[in-house]
Amino acid sequence: MRLKVSRVPLLLVLVAALVLWAGVKPVQAKEINVNLVWKFAQAGWLEISVNTGSYELKGYSAVSKMTSGSVLQVGWGGLSPVVRFNHGDYAILESEILELRANGPGTFRIKQPSGTEVVYRGSLTLAWQGAHWQLVNTVEEEDYLKGVVPIEMSNEWAEGGFEALKAQSVAARTFMAKHTQNNKAITDSPDTDQAYLGKTVEGVASAAVEATAGEILLDASSKQPIDALYSSHNGGYTEDAKNVWGNTDPHYSSHPDPYSQGVGGAVDRWYFLISAPALGKTFGLGPVRQLSLDKLPSGRVKMVKMVDWLGRVRSVSGREFVKVFYPFGQPIKEEAFLGSLFNVDFRRSRVQEASTNRLFLNWFTGDKGFSNRFTGDIRFSLEHDGALRPGPLLDRIISSNQGVAPQSQAYGVYVIDGRGWGHGVGMSQWGAYRMAQLGYNYRDILNYYYDHALIVKMEDN
Repeated sequence: MRLKVSRVPLLLVLVAALVLWAGVKPVQAKEINVNLVWKFAQAGWLEISVNTGSYELKGYSAVSKMTSGSVLQVGWGGLSPVVRFNHGDYAILESEILELRANGPGTFRIKQPSGTEVVYRGSLTLAWQGAHWQLVNTVEEEDYLKGVVPIEMSNEWAEGGFEALKAQSVAARTFMAKHTQNNKAITDSPDTDQAYLGKTVEGVASAAVEATAGEILLDASSKQPIDALYSSHNGGYTEDAKNVWGNTDPHYSSHPDPYSQGVGGAVDRWYFLISAPALGKTFGLGPVRQLSLDKLPSGRVKMVKMVDWLGRVRSVSGREFVKVFYPFGQPIKEEAFLGSLFNVDFRRSRVQEASTNRLFLNWFTGDKGFSNRFTGDIRFSLEHDGALRPGPLLDRIISSNQGVAPQSQAYGVYVIDGRGWGHGVGMSQWGAYRMAQLGYNYRDILNYYYDHALIVKMEDN
């Protein structure tokens, strides 16, 4: 027994020595860089506090270490960045770059004076850009995905839709692998890359990330990661990538999607009201007299042509047209993809009392010889989805965003009736959720939405 006890440790020592001699290092999780532009773009003042773990602080000579409870405030005074540690005095920052590097697992919170705050894993780099801070979160890939899947879908989908969360995990991991090749950074913006809100949104969806660890979609021929695209809701019809970006992609085709019909609430069916004068004014025209749609086979609108009562014409893309109106009252970024699968219906006004509700076109044109007249009933009920819905005085509607006007107008109202939300290419998130509810697994979902692709683990590639 003594002989065995003495030889086993010696063997382990020899193996360890051989490993060190061969230069073999322990396997480490791969990290990626995420530009934090969704919530913290153009941020001038920030507070960074450590929640858990220990961090090395570089770029501020007065402090080299931050632990749980430590607080760092950064801003600017005049033209120079300033810093304050643990609510002490402000000091001019000698470096324009600050690094908060994690010593092992750790989390930190970023907060703006407006109240916006997000908790992240990993490390943080802050670079002063002359008027604001540029923030980069360096985080392990799987931890990054745990901050993506719950915001791209929802933790609430785990019950009854867990397979959809797994499909989203694979799609998001594939998108990450494709867009971070050659150490390229990715953003946290849902408009340009994938929505990412760090540890703040982590929940039961993390189990879906762990259950599919390392799995991505590869092109069946080249064995390279595909550009795994997805959108909130395809309106019941997937779209060909060529019809959106102009480039052919063999992984996407246009076809009916029954799983995306009748689910999703406001993103499944939506509508918008706008008066003919307001519509025309939006696009530099007078009241719109005629509107026509040029559609793709899927029903998505490629171009909208508008003609006003002076005969002036304006054509815009379906995407540009919808961008003006929806979502209600919310700012929309240039890169955002909105639902362009819609119809437009014109509802004419009828005046109840012609003597007080009559409007002449020469009031607009100034042409005294042009006396075409429009009348209509100002009392109106909008028929939508087979139901009569009492509405406001039709001839006083400005738009769904702007409400009603005190004065009447007799040019009528346009009803924009839409389905779905997003570009419609690739996986429909609501369609995936419905498939999961019907008993399909995540591989079934991915195979339904992505053509000519293989599901493999990254280490197997």
